[in-house]
Amino acid sequence: MLGVSGKLDAKLGGPTTNLAAVDNNRRTVYAKISRHDLNYLLRLFDFPDANITSERRNETTVPQQQLFVLNSPFVIEIAKALAARVQKEATGDAERVQRAFLLTYGRPASAEEVGLFVAFLNGQDTEPMANRLTRWERVAQILIGSNEFMYVD
Repeated sequence: MLGVSGKLDAKLGGPTTNLAAVDNNRRTVYAKISRHDLNYLLRLFDFPDANITSERRNETTVPQQQLFVLNSPFVIEIAKALAARVQKEATGDAERVQRAFLLTYGRPASAEEVGLFVAFLNGQDTEPMANRLTRWERVAQILIGSNEFMYVD
């Protein structure tokens, strides 16, 4: 998420960081890990027990993971950053949709996908103040919250 949004701090080395910090933009490898009080985000996404060695993570899919993607302030900030990046790097809705797909999925959007997203972008909200995200920010959240973004097939 940090990588596609353009917010990832790619600097190598440095001090450990607090994963729970709102402004944390470093890879998890630089995070402080407590063996006694594991971070909620790590627990949610199957981080192995820090007290024992583990060659791989268990894989689970639970509703809390998707609820995190829908409601987390972190994900909302990432969606805002991705939307801003796409709007800066491309012009016109169709080209921006293509850029968003290339960033998030590593593939071009199909003509049908472009059509659906452009139609959504050109739509009107019935209650403009009901949603705290712009239409572009919602598109970004949809893309980063999808199974295609979350899982490698």
